[in-house]
Amino acid sequence: MPRFAPPVAEALSALHVILVDAAFGDAKIDEPQLAPSSQLLLALIRRLRDAGKDRVELIAQLTDAPPDADERIASRLREAFDGFGIDTARVLCVTTVFDNEAMWANYAEGHAGCVLGFRHIPLLDTPLQAARPVEYTEYPPVVGSGLDFLLYGDTPDLRSRIFDAVCFSKKVHWSYEKEWRAITWRPSERGVQSGDYEFYPGELESLTLGARATAETEAVVRSWLQSAYPQCSLFRLVIQHGVATRQKAYP
Repeated sequence: MPRFAPPVAEALSALHVILVDAAFGDAKIDEPQLAPSSQLLLALIRRLRDAGKDRVELIAQLTDAPPDADERIASRLREAFDGFGIDTARVLCVTTVFDNEAMWANYAEGHAGCVLGFRHIPLLDTPLQAARPVEYTEYPPVVGSGLDFLLYGDTPDLRSRIFDAVCFSKKVHWSYEKEWRAITWRPSERGVQSGDYEFYPGELESLTLGARATAETEAVVRSWLQSAYPQCSLFRLVIQHGVATRQKAYP
């Protein structure tokens, strides 16, 4: 899950100072946009101010952050993410490279499979146009400051940043994948883990067979492309002296 920086526990004392300053007219905040908890606290501070409490007393009497403040916030962030209806999302993961050895090993049965090369067609408004690059980071992504969250709570902008952080970030050690993702929503498929979807014939522009793909596989693929995807080029990956090159096989 993403995080706030500085964290909520550190920001709570700053929140108290800002609200006290606002109550005494020395700080400007967007009161209508305050989170309900901050609005309530501001109203309480003003009542105590009217009762004769001075600024120093008020700041001193406000409670410190509980030791598990950031754990509670992380739980709320997870709840907010679950509220996106993520079980209806479909994620298409693609890459900008075709010759990465690790991906051929992991995803194509050690060069026995193939790689499909797609292009997006703007006039057809295909999902590939929505693909965005994944950000690789060593640490959980920052979605804002703890102080802003305490002041204004769970805003639409924050929800958008949470969604982006969760769906478009991965650990640095995956960076070799050079991944992009396109996310679409299928409300009618709630509870289904995956799906098969058609694409336009014109979207498929290349098919690259792995170095260990058999002659039988190539014959089947060649026939398939000739009959259904005549615009698609067929390639084969060749490895010589540890270097992978792509050679055209058809047309």
